[in-house]
Amino acid sequence: MTTLGPARDLREAIRIFNPQRPLEGEALHAYYADRGSDARQRMRIFLDVAEGEPVSMLFTGHSGSGKSTELNKLIEELGDRYFVVKVRTGDIIPPTDLTYVDVILIAAMALFRTASDEKLIRRAPAQIVEGVWEQIKQVIDKVIFGDLPYRRLAQPAEVGVKVGVPPIVQGLALEFEARFKNEPHTRRQIRECMQNRLSEVIEKANLLSAEIQHRYRTPVLIVIEDTDKPDPGRAGELFFDHPQSLTAFNASVIYTFPIALRYNAKFNEVDRYFKCSRMPNLPLFQRDGSPDEAGRRVLDQAIARRMDSTLIAPAAREAIIQASGGVMRMLIGLAQNAAVNAYARGASRIEDRDADRAISDLRKDFVAALTTEDYPILAARYHDKRLSSDESLQTLLQMRALLEYENGETWCDVHPVVLPLVQERVPGFVLQANTK
Repeated sequence: MTTLGPARDLREAIRIFNPQRPLEGEALHAYYADRGSDARQRMRIFLDVAEGEPVSMLFTGHSGSGKSTELNKLIEELGDRYFVVKVRTGDIIPPTDLTYVDVILIAAMALFRTASDEKLIRRAPAQIVEGVWEQIKQVIDKVIFGDLPYRRLAQPAEVGVKVGVPPIVQGLALEFEARFKNEPHTRRQIRECMQNRLSEVIEKANLLSAEIQHRYRTPVLIVIEDTDKPDPGRAGELFFDHPQSLTAFNASVIYTFPIALRYNAKFNEVDRYFKCSRMPNLPLFQRDGSPDEAGRRVLDQAIARRMDSTLIAPAAREAIIQASGGVMRMLIGLAQNAAVNAYARGASRIEDRDADRAISDLRKDFVAALTTEDYPILAARYHDKRLSSDESLQTLLQMRALLEYENGETWCDVHPVVLPLVQERVPGFVLQANTK
């Protein structure tokens, strides 16, 4: 197996700097820059002190702050102490269409599918009593699919695992995921059917979780990503209107949670259902404008681990770090776009103009997203750095025009790429003297 390392040319750098791909497996060891995440430590502590009892957690932070990579790191640190089920709701349902029924069904099906795939666990899943698998098969067959036609799996070999009830369950779970993703009509029918029968699915998921823990002494941990992606209104329907359903699994669960809802007045209502861990962006400055060297070091290390220093001019490297605002995905995306710019003009390394063009392209994205009313709000937050439950502030946090930081205290600031737009569009706006 080839050992991963820093890119040696721009072509390789473009491939390695992929903002859509969280670090996992060998890449996690090769490219991970340790930010000393308090959030990861908190989640691990919550799991450890629970001693196998279920705990429901929210993991919040800006989209692109690196939550997926931190979750992969957490799972690696947990080792074999948990039976981990990972699921990304966005692989099946667009964030704009996600409901709490979808979340429960997708999580339960991922548990059924994972537990019935003998390649993913140490012991053969058939050791779980056949009656449990039969009950799960019946609830998928009769309750979820109901009167809907589907391909009935008479031959377990079709799904590539050994004969018995588990492969039938796996096949049904795979068919559910495919049809729920690709057939809107089927999705609507299943949602309507499940409104009053969701507890039956949760019951079977809990039965399976209990069997796994009893037989293998391994508690179940379900990690559900992309639940931070819906807009604040739809996400509020998930977490504020249905917290009891989301915490009904007899397993530990981690949901990614929108940063905007952390500053919603209703957040305290769900705080009793979930343990919350936050991952703020990496600060480039303290609240008073003085440099934050610790945050800068992590961002610099993230570039250094992925790219040989000869591939980027020092000034271009600094410009990308500065323009990222401490958002890891933006750092990776800016570096990739700058590498594309340099490669397109036949250069062998990223220069200032390549970084500047990448930054300009990112600024255009903000121009398209921001409204005229947003700029005075951003100007005010630039000067006072205060977070609140104002709805307008939640929207700006969600789109990352406003960024949350925590170094000694929790505060916010305008994204550095957006700052020139505020200066241009707010009459009388003056940059602070210590702004870099």
